[in-house]
Amino acid sequence: MQAGIAIALLVVAGAVVISYRAPAEPQPGKGQWIEVSNAPLTHQIGLVGKIEPLQTISLVAPFDGNVLASLVEQGQRVEAGQVLLKMDPSLIEIQLREALSVQLKARRTVQELQDWDNSPQVSRARRTLRTSQMTVSNTERKLNESQNLFSRGIIPRNELDDLTQQLQTQRMDLTAAQGELQQAQEQGKGEYRQIADMELTNATVKYEALRALLAGKDVKAPFAGIVVPAPGITLAQAASAATSGSIQNGSKVGQGQALFGLANIEQLKIVSKVSELDINQLRQGQSVEILGDGFDGERLRGQVDIVSSLALPADASGGSAQFPVTLSVPKLTQEQLQRVRLGMSARLTIITYSNDQAIVVPPSAIQHSAEGMSVEYRPAADQPPRRVPVTTGQSTAEGVEVFGLQSGQVRLPEGQ
Repeated sequence: MQAGIAIALLVVAGAVVISYRAPAEPQPGKGQWIEVSNAPLTHQIGLVGKIEPLQTISLVAPFDGNVLASLVEQGQRVEAGQVLLKMDPSLIEIQLREALSVQLKARRTVQELQDWDNSPQVSRARRTLRTSQMTVSNTERKLNESQNLFSRGIIPRNELDDLTQQLQTQRMDLTAAQGELQQAQEQGKGEYRQIADMELTNATVKYEALRALLAGKDVKAPFAGIVVPAPGITLAQAASAATSGSIQNGSKVGQGQALFGLANIEQLKIVSKVSELDINQLRQGQSVEILGDGFDGERLRGQVDIVSSLALPADASGGSAQFPVTLSVPKLTQEQLQRVRLGMSARLTIITYSNDQAIVVPPSAIQHSAEGMSVEYRPAADQPPRRVPVTTGQSTAEGVEVFGLQSGQVRLPEGQ
C-alpha cells in the first residue's frame, strides 16, 4: 500500500518537473488580425472669410474739363462697355486743333527740306550769286578795256582807279553771295534737318495723344462690376464728397483725378485668416468648398491662390499668429451673381490632403527595427503571413496612413 502511494507521488512530481522544464513555445502569428482596405482619406480645414472683388480699379478723368453727365451711383452694377460718365470736350478740342496746326506746319517744313535745293531761299541765293558773278565779269572786262585806253592816254587815271575800286567792292559782294548760298544749302541738311524731323515727331505725338484723350471723353466700364468709392477713399469720405457735389454734372475735374472705383465681379476672391497651427498645411492650388448664409443653396468651388508668409499684426499679446490667405473663385454665372454679393460672409472648407486609395492601420500594428518600419501582413486568413516594409503618411483618429501595403489583414500584437 505504501509502495503504491510512493509510486503515485513520483509520477506527479515527474509531471511537474516536465511541465516546468518544457513550457509551451508561443506560436508565430498569435494576436489579433484585422482587416485593412483602400478607402478615401481627406484632411480639411474650416475657415470663414469675406467675398471681395478680385480687382478694384480707379476710373479717372481723361483730361481737364467739366463733367457733362454723371450716369451712375455708388453701389450700382454696370456691364462691360457701359458709359459711366461724359466729359465736356470743348477745351480738349481747342487744344487738338492747335496741335493739328503745329503738326501741319512742321510737316510742311520737313517737306521743304526734303527738296531744299529747289526751295525759294536757295534759288534766291543762287540768283544773287549769279548776278554778282556777272557784275564782276562785266567790271573786269571794262577794267581791261580801260587799262588799254589809259595806256594810250585816252582816259584819265581817276577813271581807271574808280573801276578798280568798283571791282574790289563787287568781288567782296561775290564772296558774300557765295557764303549766303552755302549757308542756305546747309539749312536743308544736318542739324537743321534733324531739328525739323524732331519737331514734326513731337507735334505728331502731341496731336495723337490729344486725339486719344478726346476719344476717352466717355468714361466706360472696362469690365462688369460694381461702382464703389475710388481705392484709397473711405465710405465716409465718399459720402461727404457726394454730399458736396464734387463729381456731379458741371463739376470741374483735372486730368487723372479719381472719379470713382469699379470692383470687378467677373471674378471674385475670398480673404480669410489662418492660425499659425494650420498655415503650413495650406498650398497654392488646394481645392476649396464655399458656402454662405447669404447664398444658401449655392455650393461654390474655388482654390487657394495666395498664402502669405507675413503674419498679421497681433490683436492681443500672447495670441497665436494669424496669416492672411486669399482664395480665388471661378467666374460665376449670371444667376449666381444675382445671389453672391460683395461683402457677404462665406464658410470655407479647404482640402489639405486627399487620397482616394488610402490604407490606414492602427499605430500598434507598425513595428520598428533597424531596417525601418514594417507590419505583419497576409492577403487573407488562409494565406501565410509575411512582414511587409511600409512608410507612413497622414495621421487620423483611426490610425496612421501607410504606403507599400495592399488590402488584406494586418496583425496587432497580442494584448492590443
